[in-house]
Amino acid sequence: MGELSGDGALAGIRGWDSPDLSAHVRHLIDSNERGVEEIILGTLAEAGPVRPLLCRVLAERDPNRDPHYALRHFYTETDGPVRKWLGQEVYRSPWVWLYGITRLHNANPVERIAPDATNWFAARRQIAVIALGDTANPAALPPVIGRLRDQKWWVRTQAAAAIRRLARSGVPIGSASDGLLRCLHHDRQEVIEQAAAALAQPSLRDRLLWSRATLMPLAGAIVDNALDGVVAPLTPLWPGEA
Repeated sequence: MGELSGDGALAGIRGWDSPDLSAHVRHLIDSNERGVEEIILGTLAEAGPVRPLLCRVLAERDPNRDPHYALRHFYTETDGPVRKWLGQEVYRSPWVWLYGITRLHNANPVERIAPDATNWFAARRQIAVIALGDTANPAALPPVIGRLRDQKWWVRTQAAAAIRRLARSGVPIGSASDGLLRCLHHDRQEVIEQAAAALAQPSLRDRLLWSRATLMPLAGAIVDNALDGVVAPLTPLWPGEA
C-alpha cells in the first residue's frame, strides 16, 4: 500500500463503503512504518464518521495507551439524546468496542462493564456480554459464563459468541464447558450453533464429542458439523476484526 504519509495514509478508510476497508484497517494495525500513530492521532479531529474506527486501530496497536484520546471523542460525538439515553456512560454503548475502549487496559473495561451483565434490562445484558467478549481479558469469562443461563435466548447466543472471541484471544475457556453443553439442549438454533462452535475449540472438543449421543436431531446435526469444522460465523464487531 506504499509508505504512510499525511492524509494519503488514511485514504483507504475515509468511507465505510470502501471495498478494501478491512484490508486498509489491518494494514494500519500491523504496520511498522515510522509515524503511523502520529499520523492517525493527528487526523482524529477531522476524521468524521471513521473516527471511531481510527480509535480502534490505535487501541489494537497499543492496548496500554491512555484511553483519553478515545473517550474525549466519544463524549463529544454522543452529546444530546444518545448521551442522555446512555446515562453519559460509554460502557453501555455498542460504540464501546468500535472505539476500541474494550481493548484499552487503562479504561478498566471488565470492571466497568461486568455489572451490566446482570442488569434487569436484556438489551444492557446483551451489550455487556458482547463487550466483555471483546476485552481479551480472562477476568471477563465468569460474567459471560453466567449469561449462558440467561432467560433471553439472544443473550445466551451472544454469551456463547463472546466465549468464542475470548478463546480466539488466547483466554482459556475450560470453565465455560458445562454452561455451553447445557446450551446444546436449548430450543433455539442460534444458541445451539454458537455453543457448538465454542465447544469445537481444541481444548473442549472431547466434551463436544461426548455430548453427541444425548442430543436431539437438530442439535446433533449442528454438533456433527462443528466436529467437522463447519461452524456458525461470528458477526464482525468492527471492520478489520480477524
